[in-house]
Amino acid sequence: MNNLFTKSIAIFSAVLLLVLLLPYSYGGDPGVTGIIVKDRERYYHRLKDMRAKDPTNPELSYQIANLYYSLEMEDEAIKEYRRTLKLKPDHDFAKWFLSRLLESKGYYDEAFWLVRDLIEKHQRTAKLYDRAGEILLKMNQKDTAKEYFARYDELKYGEMNGAKPVKTLTNPKAGAWREYFY
Repeated sequence: MNNLFTKSIAIFSAVLLLVLLLPYSYGGDPGVTGIIVKDRERYYHRLKDMRAKDPTNPELSYQIANLYYSLEMEDEAIKEYRRTLKLKPDHDFAKWFLSRLLESKGYYDEAFWLVRDLIEKHQRTAKLYDRAGEILLKMNQKDTAKEYFARYDELKYGEMNGAKPVKTLTNPKAGAWREYFY
């Protein structure tokens, strides 16, 4: 009798432990279990389900595009970034990543104009001018690229029309782009 009682207690304890730890062993929905799941496919399907419920939310399309971008599925990422911009035309990060993808595909005109839109909004951000200059070089517009690189140097190093660049601890070589042209 004592042996039967011990076996039933052991089985009951094992089942109870399994029930209590089931959400943590399976992973499940992060919203329910509170665990971050690093399974991209599950994350993708979760985002798709959320977007099906709220198709006008640009952030869901942006997250799906980022997932495609990380998986190097460029065509799908381009579609999702465009969908994001259709829903929210002033989404800066979607414009940035879309311009990167379009540049890698060889669509330099559209990539440049996306960066140009960002420059109009963030006129004091040096890296945008550098990015625009790089795209213009690929478009064989060296004279226009010089202007963007000069503006980049002005913002980054304090160089203005022949003035001395701002001295820094690392003493960066301001105007390194000039070697390309001269």
